[in-house]
Amino acid sequence: MSGYTNPYVLLQFPELGDDVSVLMRNPQLLPPRDITPEDVPLDANGQPTNPQAAQEAMYKVFSRVIVAWKVYDPNGAAPPEVGPDTDPVALFEQLREGGGQPRLGDITPENIALLPMRITNRIMEEISRVADPR
Repeated sequence: MSGYTNPYVLLQFPELGDDVSVLMRNPQLLPPRDITPEDVPLDANGQPTNPQAAQEAMYKVFSRVIVAWKVYDPNGAAPPEVGPDTDPVALFEQLREGGGQPRLGDITPENIALLPMRITNRIMEEISRVADPR
């Protein structure tokens, strides 16, 4: 087989649920334009003046490097009805046995914004290794 040895990186998250994973292009093999976020204005300290714009720029980078995923929509399940006498243990068991969450669809910056921090942090670690390969 010709080509790079590891063109993809598989990130698995068993602690988040059964079969939760993200397949991404290996950032070490990508051209800079694919992993460089669009420019956002910075203040005198080098911090983004609009943190939301900076975050959205990074989500666009993620959408260019993610190939496939098995992740869930955190807003897909109906919220439980909680009353003043609700038993937390019973509610927890009921929610665990419920229909579950639907999977997130297309890989878009909007859907990436719905990912748990655990997943976004891990993707960022992979991309950051290119800039700081220690």
